[in-house]
Amino acid sequence: MSAKLRKQALQLLAEQPLTLKELAKKMGLKEKRAFRILRSLFEKGQIKSFKDQDNVRRYMPVDAGA
Repeated sequence: MSAKLRKQALQLLAEQPLTLKELAKKMGLKEKRAFRILRSLFEKGQIKSFKDQDNVRRYMPVDAGA
């Protein structure tokens, strides 16, 4: 998987927490590909997920807001 795509995803998530669908759309990728990028970042401990007030899962960098 491209390190360039992971870096792009991290930059987008640093701007604001995003859902899988939002991230895929911003990156111009299919959701399946965006999911693999998120999973890779998650396994490396670079992102975390949370559920917003509408119970929608969003992703953000681990160091964001720290």
